[in-house]
Amino acid sequence: MDWLDKISIIVVAGLLIVAGGMLGKQQIDEKGSENSAGIAGEAGDSYASQQEANQQIYASVIDYQKNGLHDKAIAELDRIAKTNPKNSLSYIYLAESYLAQGRLSDAIRNYRRAVEMNPDYVDARTPLYKGEELKKLVTEGIPKLEREKKLKPKDEEVKQALKDVYYLQRRLAGGCE
Repeated sequence: MDWLDKISIIVVAGLLIVAGGMLGKQQIDEKGSENSAGIAGEAGDSYASQQEANQQIYASVIDYQKNGLHDKAIAELDRIAKTNPKNSLSYIYLAESYLAQGRLSDAIRNYRRAVEMNPDYVDARTPLYKGEELKKLVTEGIPKLEREKKLKPKDEEVKQALKDVYYLQRRLAGGCE
C-alpha cells in the first residue's frame, strides 16, 4: 500500500462518519418535531382547559358587564382577585368595565397589568390576543392623555397613564418592556 491508498481510505472513512452523523441528526430532528407538535397540542389543551375554568370563575362578571352593571362587575372582580391573584383575566375585565365607565386611566393601568402578567394578550398567534382592543385604546388614548397632560402638567395620574399607554403601544409593536 502506498501513500495514495492510505489517503483514499482515510477520506472514505471520514465521509462515512460524516454521513452517519447526518443521518443521526436527521432522526433526532424528526423526533424533536414530533415532540414539539405534542407540546403545541398540550399548550392548546392548556388554553382550552384554562378557558373553561375562567368561564366558571367569571360568569357573573360577564353577566354584569352585559347588563351594564359595571360597578357590580368591579366589586365581583375585586373579590375574585383576592382568591385568584395570579389570573390576569381579572385585569382584562376590570379594564373593560373601567373603559365602559369612561375611566380611561384606570382602564389603561389594568390592561398594562394584564399584559405584564401574560404577554399572550399582545401575541396574535394565541387565543388570548386582545390586540385590536388595545390598538383602539392606544390610538384614542394617546391624544387624549397628551392633551390632558398639557392642561394639568403636574398631575401624576395623567403622567402614569401616559407611561402605561406608551408601554402598551411598544408591546403591540413587538417591543420589549
